[in-house]
Amino acid sequence: MTGPGLAERARRLLARLFARGSRRDAGSSLVESLVALGLVGTVAAATAPFFAYSLILVGQQRSQQSAVVVAADAAERVHALKSSALLTGRGEIKSTEQWNAAPADVVPYRDAMKLVWDPLLPATSQAGSQAALPTSPVVVTVNGVDYAQSWYLGRCRQQAGSIVASACQNPDSPDPAPASADVFFIQVVVAVTWRHRGCTGEQCTYVVSTLVSPVVDPIFNVNRPPPVVNRPPDQLSYVGVATTLQVTAVGGWLPLTWTATGLPGGLSISTGGLISGTPNAAGTFSVTIRATDRKSNTDTDTFTWTVINPLALTSPGNQVSRSGTAVSLPITATGGARPLVWSATGLPAGLSINTSTGVIAGTPTTLETKSVTVTATETNGQSQSVTFTWRILTLTLVNPGTQTTPLTEYMDLSPQASGGVPPYTWRADNLPEATIDPSTGRVDDKAWRGTRFVTTIYVADSAGDEVSATFIWNIPHTRPNELRITSPNPASPDRSNPVGQSISSWLATTAGGSGSGKTWSTQGLPPGITTAASGSDLRLSGTPTTRGTYLVRLTVRDNNNIYAYMMFYWTIT
Repeated sequence: MTGPGLAERARRLLARLFARGSRRDAGSSLVESLVALGLVGTVAAATAPFFAYSLILVGQQRSQQSAVVVAADAAERVHALKSSALLTGRGEIKSTEQWNAAPADVVPYRDAMKLVWDPLLPATSQAGSQAALPTSPVVVTVNGVDYAQSWYLGRCRQQAGSIVASACQNPDSPDPAPASADVFFIQVVVAVTWRHRGCTGEQCTYVVSTLVSPVVDPIFNVNRPPPVVNRPPDQLSYVGVATTLQVTAVGGWLPLTWTATGLPGGLSISTGGLISGTPNAAGTFSVTIRATDRKSNTDTDTFTWTVINPLALTSPGNQVSRSGTAVSLPITATGGARPLVWSATGLPAGLSINTSTGVIAGTPTTLETKSVTVTATETNGQSQSVTFTWRILTLTLVNPGTQTTPLTEYMDLSPQASGGVPPYTWRADNLPEATIDPSTGRVDDKAWRGTRFVTTIYVADSAGDEVSATFIWNIPHTRPNELRITSPNPASPDRSNPVGQSISSWLATTAGGSGSGKTWSTQGLPPGITTAASGSDLRLSGTPTTRGTYLVRLTVRDNNNIYAYMMFYWTIT
């Protein structure tokens, strides 16, 4: 317990001790006396910090009251000057040094204005300490305490016409209401600093500010001119993408009221001049904006608003090309602000993109698989990209050319492949009754049946690439009695007919073989062509209906089940 309660108990205890001492000398009086003295000491010790803190607080309040007076004196010094003399003698160098060294309490004021200095002084001037509002502190002593006066000067902007006064803002910051007029001031911030134990770090600061018009005698013109609309630049927007535009004007009796005609569908204008919304259709629109002031004075201006569809690229899908084979791949784009500028990353070696057309062209040179990204950039900087995979294959197969093997003799063919990823796998179509070794590609067998074959050999590597080569394999007869097809002519059997033109009769004939009867079958005839037996021959007739190139196979069998074949190309033009 501390304070008056404890002191009262000590007083009562001492009174009882003194009363006892007047009646008798008791052995316990010394102990009681010591206890009382201890209580008194405790009370004194407990109240000492309270009195010390009270003195510090009172001293701090007195020093702050003095600081207020010193700050008022510094402000009066500002008001005593003409506005044209505020900056006189304050050089750029010293003003900047003072600005950068401002105490923390001044920083919020400093950030809301733009530093100014005497424009008549050279940039190298060190002036400032002798100015009417010096750049170095002025010390004033009050009741033994030193108070330092400092003046910080900057330019700021305040909104005009507002019912509630707005804060003065840095003129370099965005204007919150471009349609309203601004009033510019010189803001003077007065900072008074002094030392006292009651402040943080024993450093105290008191700040006041005042606004001074930079003109000698501000005059408000009550005869304001009519409003003049600031024509906005022509606009570009996208269908389905929200957009805004703030239109402005100068002059006029505020507030201004805005209207507009010809806006793209989906857009509207507020009375404050903010055009906003989401365009819903592409087109070019002539927009007229009108500003009307409080006295019904008006002004209009017209600009163009273009709405386009957003840029969209169509992916060509994953690509597979062969090394050494030229390619040309266009990338399709719709919408966007033209012309487009094209670029690509990750293209296979040997390929490049045309920056104007977006066509990727060239001859790939290396076995590789790349992730390609193609980007189209609009005139306004907007861009879109597509990404796909491009695989380059390098397997090649040498075409062995026309082969000729007489009947009953051995066929001998070893095709050559290179450039792929071994091992290779081989297969073939339309071999003359022979087989191909799937691991080496070698053909080694007797030719048992004539007459002409259109043979295709395929080779695939372990990477999944496969190439082919097609060639003619002739199997001529060596003896007159061997079955063979004589028409079409084995030396030049390919033929061509116009589509829709009737073919009345064309005979496929044979020679050799056993017996007079022959059995025919066909594969791959052009649509519209029919066949009919004509003795040992085959009659082909009809009207071809579909253009194209057809690989036709004629098969004939004699009475001893001996076969002969004729393969050729029939082109319908």
